[in-house]
Amino acid sequence: MNEKKQSNNDNKLAAPCGLYCGACIDYLVYDSCHGCGCDCETCSAAKHHERCEIFKCCVEQKGHETCSECNELPCSLLIRFCYNPVWLHHLPVIENLRRQKTIGAEKWLKEQTETWSNQWYLQRWLWHQKGCEDRLRRSLEESKNMFPQKK
Repeated sequence: MNEKKQSNNDNKLAAPCGLYCGACIDYLVYDSCHGCGCDCETCSAAKHHERCEIFKCCVEQKGHETCSECNELPCSLLIRFCYNPVWLHHLPVIENLRRQKTIGAEKWLKEQTETWSNQWYLQRWLWHQKGCEDRLRRSLEESKNMFPQKK
């Protein structure tokens, strides 16, 4: 994994939802995203923004950088995101946002950089994210069989 990327604490790595993009499989392994705060329109962040309800609510509608700035934290949208049965790596988002609210985004990003510099821990986290991707693929396949589309 790219050490430079992993130590980057730029604000684009603080996703509106509370995830840390510097420990994301799209950012570190697939090299397809520069972080949710990226607006280059060439990486996969643009596609995430198009379909992400949290991005639309937090950034586009309310003008916040992250949900930590919102008086409704945690809202039902964020709770649903956090406890999604497919994307289990979303579980820490509410606590991440509370931490951001307490210490500020800059200090939170520094903490995240330090946390994810532990290669053993980071590799397990990426393995966990890969498992989430596999669960999504399987659930989509099983849903097609359980609920066939009418023609």
